Amino acid sequence: MQVSTVEQIAQLKVEAASREAKAQRKYDELQLQLKAEAAAGEAEATRKYDELQLQL
Repeated sequence: MQVSTVEQIAQLKVEAASREAKAQRKYDELQLQLKAEAAAGEAEATRKYDELQLQL
């Protein structure tokens, strides 16, 4: 059975939307990871600053 051009286009659109959704999820995941790493770095810098302030 041959698939019509319309069905082929519909399938390609579904596949493209699926890839786009996967890429968006990965982007969101990486953004969260970067924010977490930045927050951890900021917390460490604050801790070191506070430690140095106590030495004064």
